[in-house]
Amino acid sequence: MEVLNEITKPKVQSLTNQQILYGMATTIPAIELISLFSDAEFEKFIQEWATGYLFEIVGYKKVYRNAGAGDKGRDVVAFHDDSGEEWDCYQCKHYGHALAPSDVWVEFGKLCYYSFKREFTVPKKYVFATSKGIGPTLKSYIQNPQQLRSNLIENWEKHCKNKITDTEIVDLTGDFKKYVEQFDFSIVGFLDPLEVIEQHRKTPYYVPRFGGGFNKFREEAITPDEIHESELTYVTKLLEAYSEDKGITINNPDELTSYNTYNNHFKRERIHYHKAQSLASFERDTLPEGADAFGKLKRSVYMGVIDTVESNFSSGFARVKEVTKTARSLQLSGNPLITVVEDDDRHGICHHLANDGLIEWVRTNE
Repeated sequence: MEVLNEITKPKVQSLTNQQILYGMATTIPAIELISLFSDAEFEKFIQEWATGYLFEIVGYKKVYRNAGAGDKGRDVVAFHDDSGEEWDCYQCKHYGHALAPSDVWVEFGKLCYYSFKREFTVPKKYVFATSKGIGPTLKSYIQNPQQLRSNLIENWEKHCKNKITDTEIVDLTGDFKKYVEQFDFSIVGFLDPLEVIEQHRKTPYYVPRFGGGFNKFREEAITPDEIHESELTYVTKLLEAYSEDKGITINNPDELTSYNTYNNHFKRERIHYHKAQSLASFERDTLPEGADAFGKLKRSVYMGVIDTVESNFSSGFARVKEVTKTARSLQLSGNPLITVVEDDDRHGICHHLANDGLIEWVRTNE
């Protein structure tokens, strides 16, 4: 029994703003666009749907795609438990016509044969995912499991016997025949392509694949009253900048209440930091894992402000103000988040860079 130790998520290529706006096409409806996918891309599309939409709803532990030959009739597999004993199968059929029984008899044969051989357990669900839907005859068979079974047996010689595996002729005899005659075909189902597309629309994978712009609004950033541990680095650097400017030592944000200029500035900078943090959260909600759009944006801002950072200033406080001013004026392009980026994000990213150890406001070597 094969069991994966970790979730295998779909890989995503480097994204651009053009892909966010237009995806793979500008005018082709998604239902027609999936017909233009290759077989492999259609499987990836179903994997994205299962990973992004079903994973939390159903409570899957793992979702992965079997690429290439030798999948034993299992294109996209979703495990309900860590052992892999309970699982669902999404069998992908990317044909130019609605699925007919002759297209899938061999798939039913593989399901029976490999589960009989105990190469995998019988799935809880065995679902056909198609680009053109299910034809009326196959639909009637799926809705009547007994009729499906009897027609499979009738078609075994023609569609299954010599096509299940290249290494063996699979005769429907003996214990195996009894197994097929008792197999519970009520586990078989099918997906409507339009329904899958609408559910896929709710996942982070939809926008890079089909375009049309973000389908979620960016939530308003909230600045917590208490300083979180994750903020301590950039907060400490701001205190150092104020200390250098004033010629005293300020160790705690509470001490800033005695200095209105610094105190007000500090409050604004925390707002900017959390504004940029909300952009990172927006990416997690709307783009596939691995897009790294916020990371790329930070790198762009870094390259845009580093010359200013390395210039001479009277104090670290003066450097903070000039660097964040420079950041707000940067003309950024090409990033998939650019349509939702605001000036405050550019400003706040400077403090993320400080938090990451890439920017120092106080130059100890000056």
